[in-house]
Amino acid sequence: MNTQPSIPVKRNHVVSAEDNALIEKIAARVAPRNSHKRAFDLACTMLTECHRLCRPLALAKMAAADADQIRGDLSTLRQHFDIGSCTLPHTVNLRFEARFWQEKS
Repeated sequence: MNTQPSIPVKRNHVVSAEDNALIEKIAARVAPRNSHKRAFDLACTMLTECHRLCRPLALAKMAAADADQIRGDLSTLRQHFDIGSCTLPHTVNLRFEARFWQEKS
């Protein structure tokens, strides 16, 4: 019997230039005007790391969505995303996870 704990495998995806441009567009839409730079940077970091290492996001759908819906996912990420281990509890779902937006054949 193997008693060693299983080590989670981290995804090592590179964010494409197109995805990066969408992330910046999304962050610019939802960042408050009075703290734009800090809020923009935080939104970019959370979206990039979530998309890259944790749960792929439907960035095109997110970029076209209502800003309040985007803020909802960012608020969820801010509360639950562990940026150190790049994990999100399995009980937490994001509105714009790519798995929810896949085209049906």
